Amino acid sequence: MSEHVQELIKRLSETPGPSGQEERVREVIAEELKPYCREIKEDPLGNLIARVGADDGYRIGILAHMDEVGLIVNRISEGGLIGFELVGSIDDRSLLACEVDLMAIGGKRIRGVIGNKSRHLQKPEESGAKVSYDQLWIDIGCHSRDEVFKQRIDIGCGIVFATRFCEYPNGAILGKALDNRIGCGVLIEALKSLRSSLKSTTLYGMFTVQEEIGAKGARVVAFDSRPQMAITLDTVPTENPDKLGPHDVDINRGPVIRLFDWHPSTKLGMVTHPAVKARLLKVAREGEIRHQVDVLAKTFLDSSQAHLTGGGIPGGSICFPRRYAHSPVELGHLDDIRNGLELLTKFIKSLDKDPILFGKIY
Repeated sequence: MSEHVQELIKRLSETPGPSGQEERVREVIAEELKPYCREIKEDPLGNLIARVGADDGYRIGILAHMDEVGLIVNRISEGGLIGFELVGSIDDRSLLACEVDLMAIGGKRIRGVIGNKSRHLQKPEESGAKVSYDQLWIDIGCHSRDEVFKQRIDIGCGIVFATRFCEYPNGAILGKALDNRIGCGVLIEALKSLRSSLKSTTLYGMFTVQEEIGAKGARVVAFDSRPQMAITLDTVPTENPDKLGPHDVDINRGPVIRLFDWHPSTKLGMVTHPAVKARLLKVAREGEIRHQVDVLAKTFLDSSQAHLTGGGIPGGSICFPRRYAHSPVELGHLDDIRNGLELLTKFIKSLDKDPILFGKIY
């Protein structure tokens, strides 16, 4: 994998973009794609759509969400402490003593810490108490509410984890928001790679908003572009390494071809279309691309909304394993990214030669 791709994922990871406040991520993506795409546009909800390939060909949409889990300011105390609400699913226990960046009005980032009472001062019953995010505060060193306002921080400001990206010599990577800046990076590189080679396919890169709070952007962008097929790029959580079995999904075992997901509380999820499943597996096996397959409950992707729009849009998903999902620090692997990019581009090329047609008249 080129050094540029690694640098791109680093830049995307370190850019703040919680659900509903993805504009800075969108700007990075648009700037990266401007020299390569026939058309780039932002829709009214904030999705970014980039088009390459034939003017009027077989329409394929590739979805990757721009947003990350984070926090949002919901109260400021008279003493200058900042309360927050969760944006997306986060384990409250992972918040204690975290460094965060508050997205001040005007674009400046203000560093803060989610306070944890000093261990020396804790009573025995406090040390083992259950953690609840609504009892936690962010401290930016201010002593009054007015002092916080002077920093241009107010109700509604977004908050992200302040994690620096790190790459290890063996190809492992560590950072915030690998979910789903990995998917965004792979989609960017796929659009660049395929822009001149597609003869009968119109390829839409759909960078979506608000996936973490219900895949809202995906429904809008799929309805607007009406692709004949959609592939979602996202990440997949793994077990902690001390709990892994030899056949479990893990990092550095290849990208994951998702067969089924289902989130019972929201009823969101999708069954990968049988023809899409067969083609993805065929491309992976014939190309000798290292890969995994999974069925995962308790989760959903952009595909959960996109496939139900219009008259129905069949599709599937390619996911990238990462440890410590929805926490301040996630860990993935560059080899999975490389193999996932190869799988995606070869899959699209196979459709350019032999498109899958859905539905029939009896």
